[in-house]
Amino acid sequence: MKRQATSSCVSDAAASQPVSGPCEADIRAQLHRILESCDFKAPDRVRRFLSYVVEQTLAGRADRIKAYSVAVEVFGRDTSIDVLNDPVVRIEAGRLRRALELYYFLEGKTDPVLIEIPKGSYVPSFSWRLDDQTLAQPLSAPTPQPRAQTRASFFDWLRRPWLVGSATALVFGTLLAFIGMIDQSRPAASSTSPLGPSLLVKAFTNLSPTAEAGAFATGLSEEVLSQLATFRELTVVRSEASNALASRRSVARRHFDARHILEGMIRAGEGKLRITSRLVDRDTSAIIWSAIYEADLRSGNLIDLESGVAQKIAVAVAQAIRAPSRPVSNAR
Repeated sequence: MKRQATSSCVSDAAASQPVSGPCEADIRAQLHRILESCDFKAPDRVRRFLSYVVEQTLAGRADRIKAYSVAVEVFGRDTSIDVLNDPVVRIEAGRLRRALELYYFLEGKTDPVLIEIPKGSYVPSFSWRLDDQTLAQPLSAPTPQPRAQTRASFFDWLRRPWLVGSATALVFGTLLAFIGMIDQSRPAASSTSPLGPSLLVKAFTNLSPTAEAGAFATGLSEEVLSQLATFRELTVVRSEASNALASRRSVARRHFDARHILEGMIRAGEGKLRITSRLVDRDTSAIIWSAIYEADLRSGNLIDLESGVAQKIAVAVAQAIRAPSRPVSNAR
């Protein structure tokens, strides 16, 4: 049985006119569904970000959703913030987009309402999922006259055996040609491997008891994912998503059966951080690449440190995967 639309805004009027976009009640219900889902992998500040932009848009204040207002009202930045030099909103927007993509790939794959944050803007868009919208839209009623003519023409056609024979031959010929095309393309169609090299990114492990080091480990893990996602030739998945997919259908598991694994550790002491990262071949356990980076916690903004180290790691990992025969490095 096909899934019926669950929108609270679809009324009897839908039988006579096309369905418009989701209404306020539908959007808020979908927002609640996302925030309560275990598959929406996002920290509290990203959840606040999503709630803020949705509520501002529903209140008719979408024009106020700018990097400055988000930084001040959501992330608690000082009103003197320079958004051009503080990338916090851009970074968190990237994390929010990825969290929404993962949610709609997993638990939300059948949700009727889509909430998306288009790139280049922080204003969310709301739309019906295509299948649900198609089911909800009314079908035009056929007029009686064409229908009667079609029935009469069909029976007249059946009275001509030579036409039936020709049509049958044409159908069988087309069917055989189609089967031949399927056989020729079967190897490509049955392939479930990703388009490019696959990479599983594990969360960086914090080996220090300080909360500051823990926050840096979490932020660095997210930033590394963000930087790696810019390399379109790589298929990148985080470890949490991989674990969630372990209980899903086999096709999804094979698609994310990563050949390479990126892992790392963080240690803190006397105001300094030591970040160790390595790229491992899953099949052979060989270390393809490794590096050690050091950062001074007192030298500047933690987000800047995260972004700088993550960029170095992402570039080095992408190069190592492209050329796996290169020797292991220990850059600082």
